[in-house]
Order: sequence, then structure tokens, then C-alpha cells
Amino acid sequence: MASQSAKAASTGVPWSGHDTWLLALVGLSIVVVVLLVSWARVHAFLALMLGAFTVSLLSGAGLDKAADSFTTGLGNTTGKVGILIVLGAVLGRLMADSGGIDQIVTTLTRLTGPKHLPWAVTAVACVVGLPMFFEVGFVMLVPLVLQLARRTEQPVLRVGIPAMAGLATVHALIPPHPGVLVAVTAVHADIGLTLAYGLLVAVPCAVVVGPLFTAYVWPRVTASPPEAALEAFTTTVSRTAGGALTAGVAGSGPAGAMPGPGARVPAGAVAAAGTAVAEPPRAVRETGDGGAGLPGDNRRMPRFSVTLATILLPLALMMLKASCDTFHWAGGGLLSAIEFLGTPVVALLVAVLVALFTFGWSVGASRRQVHETLSRSFTPIAGVLVIVGAGGGYSQALHDSGVNDAIGRAATHLHIPLILLAWLVAALMRTATGSGTVATVAAAGIIGPLAHGLDSTHAALLALALGSGAAFLGHVNDASFWMFKEYFGLTVSGTLRTWTVSHTLLSLTSLGAILALTAVVS
Repeated sequence: MASQSAKAASTGVPWSGHDTWLLALVGLSIVVVVLLVSWARVHAFLALMLGAFTVSLLSGAGLDKAADSFTTGLGNTTGKVGILIVLGAVLGRLMADSGGIDQIVTTLTRLTGPKHLPWAVTAVACVVGLPMFFEVGFVMLVPLVLQLARRTEQPVLRVGIPAMAGLATVHALIPPHPGVLVAVTAVHADIGLTLAYGLLVAVPCAVVVGPLFTAYVWPRVTASPPEAALEAFTTTVSRTAGGALTAGVAGSGPAGAMPGPGARVPAGAVAAAGTAVAEPPRAVRETGDGGAGLPGDNRRMPRFSVTLATILLPLALMMLKASCDTFHWAGGGLLSAIEFLGTPVVALLVAVLVALFTFGWSVGASRRQVHETLSRSFTPIAGVLVIVGAGGGYSQALHDSGVNDAIGRAATHLHIPLILLAWLVAALMRTATGSGTVATVAAAGIIGPLAHGLDSTHAALLALALGSGAAFLGHVNDASFWMFKEYFGLTVSGTLRTWTVSHTLLSLTSLGAILALTAVVS
């Protein structure tokens, strides 16, 4: 199969100059968005909107279609990704106010130490990302990343890039992620064999894109997480002049100011008098179960076991659904219940409802205090939501312009090994649409008819090649690109140098590993 080439298929529609223009238009629109944001200093929402209109108008879609494409894409993305961001922000705020995040950070730093922190975060992110969509895992890990950076006095990118790398690796290569499952079905691969090969490929990819790339890039990129994100997801804990422990939500002053390359999130936002610069300050006392309490507002810190169980609850629900979809061990009403509870939105909602008790009422918070925590959850993510939605509108405009069809016609005229063709088509689709899942699905539809007659081993590797290509070159039309930028306070240039480069590195590294496996098994 390594030598098998894709034959030019008859698509019924010959290649035209318009198709060439559509491919050139993708690059032109990307340049427009980047220049508007980085040079003209136009807000990303407006830049993405103008980029979407540029694509629609120059592709010949018409004025009415330009508006419809953008609004449709914005609505779809906000409805799917936006609600995950909102629920993740609520869960993170509840954890931060209760001290649950601080519990996890303390345990993780004690077990690993600052030197090995990127390795530990990469491993945690890989585990967290196994059963869930990338965006769900991302919003769940943001509070942990910011608090880890604050507590250990580490640059935020030294923690944030490994978290993103672990999630992206398993999302691209490991079933039961939807893109990989579609690829498995399209090329008639065995899911168990694909999982086994996917794990072999994922390990070196996670190491290269996580700890190794992080060590290179964080000193070279400036990151200053916005105060809104710090206030939403982090707390400071320090000892007062009298010896008592104090805790509070990160806010202004040293905690929010993080200048310089790879800016650090200070752990000791403490005034000269020894009290925490926090809003509002809350005294902390030791409790009998080894945790800590917050008697300033009559709260007790939740136990570590309770905190961990609450965080893992949505993962468990989604993993349960994935195992049922894969092994078909349930049916009837039980299957319906599992399918419902394992849906990402529902799983996160269940976790939030449980967190109202575990991080709120059960640790002594009043109904008013819980309500205030919920109210503070939404303001910090407003900017993220509008930018992510605009990214969806831009992606929809590219899709509606006919770029996908042009890429498909171009692919059928290439005479290259099938694995390379699969990777190339998926990479082009990812570049055009911005969504790894959409890229895998679209590329699988093109490559699937060419894969008949492959043995199970080569079919599994072909499915992985589709996932590998779909990780390529995440940029301004990717909603998660803007999430990463906004949460960690990067410029567009900084996000391209971190997010985009890391995804490209992941795609190329995984392609190399797949080709090496192909050579071994052939």
C-alpha cells in the first residue's frame, strides 16, 4: 500500500480557473484577517467578519449569501462551542471560589516539581482529552493551567502549551474522537487496530509537541493572561503577618501584570503588610480532613477526592458513551440514557449541577454566595465568545464558497501514495475550514472510495493519516485558535508562533511516525 497511488478519478466536473481562484482566495482571506488584527489593530471579531465577506464576495457567492454564510456559521459555532465555553467557565469559577483548583495544583506540584511540570501537564491533558471534544477539554483545563502557573511561578505558556498539545494529540489520532471514527468507517479500518497504532503514534507526538516544543518556544513569545481570566479562574494563598493563611481571587496589581517573554503568573500577590492582594480576601483555616476552610465566608475547602471526582464526572460520562458506541454493550432505555448523558453539553451541565453542591452548598456557601459565583462566571468569557463565533462565521464562508469541492477535484488529479494523498487532502481541508473534525470528515469522503481492497493494517494507518492531516496548520479560521489567544493573552503573531506551529509540528511528526510504521509492516 505504501507504493499505491491514487488514480485520477472522474468527478464529472473538470478543473477550472475558478477552482484555482478559490484556492488562492483562501490564502488571500487569511492575509486580510491577519493584517487587520495585527497591523490595523482592528478587533478580531470585525476582522473575521470582513474576512468572511471578502471570501463570499470574491468567490461570486453574492451579497445576500455573504451575510447568510457568516451569520449561519456564527450561530452554529456559538451553539456548539459557545455553550461549552460557558459551562466550562461556570465549572472553573465554582472550583476557583471553593479552593478546589488550589487543591489540585498543590497535589500536582508536590508530586512532580517545577522541572517536570510540562511532562505532567501533557500526560494529564492526554488523559482528560481521551473521551471528549477538544474544546471541552480546553475549557476544563484553563483554570488548572492558570492556577498552576500562578502557584509555581512558571510562565503561563510553559503550562498552557503542554495542555494544548496533549489534547490536540489524542483528538487527532485516538478513537473515539468523531473525526477518527468517521475516517475508520470511511476506509473500512478495524477500530481496535487503529486505536493500537494511534497510541504508538501519539506517544512520540505528545512528547515532541508538549515538553520539547514548550522548552523551545516559551522564552521567545510574550504572554500576558488578561485580568478577567485570572479573576475568573485563579486564587492566591499566602500567610499574613500574624501567621494566618489568606486566600483570594486573583485580581489587579502584580497578579495581573505579567510582562516580558513567556510572562510568569506570580504566586505571591502579597502586599508589604503581608496580606494577599485579592478580591475579596478570605481567611483560610485547616480542617480536620486535611483540607482547608474559608471561614471568612463560612466556607470549607472541599476534599481533594471530592474535587477530583467532580472534575472527572463529565469525562466519565463521555467515556461511558464512547465505550457504548464502540462495543455496543447497552441497548434500549439504558442506551438512550447513556447517549444523552454522554453528550458533551449534557455531561458538562451535569458536572456544573453537581459542583453547585460539592463546591457550593455542601461546603458552607449560602445561596446568595453561589449566585454571586455564577454571575461572575460570564463576564470574563464575553470577548472569547464573540471571537469564537466570528471564527465560525469565517469558516462557514469558506465552506459555502466551494473551496471543499475545489480541493477534492485537485486531489483526484494527483498521483502520489495513498497515505500521503490522505494526509494532504485532510491538511488542505483543515487549512480551508479551520475544523479538524470537519477536515477529517470531508477528506474521508474523498479518500474512502480509493481505499477498497486494503488489508486491515494499512486501512488503520490510512485512517490515522486522515487524522494527522486534519491537525495541520490551525490558524485564524479555527475557533480554538482564538480561545487559546484570548485565555492566555497572546497577540495574533504569538498565537501563530505557538498554536499554529505546534499543530503543524504535530501533523508532520505524526505523518512521519505513520510512514515509519507503514515501512515496518509492509
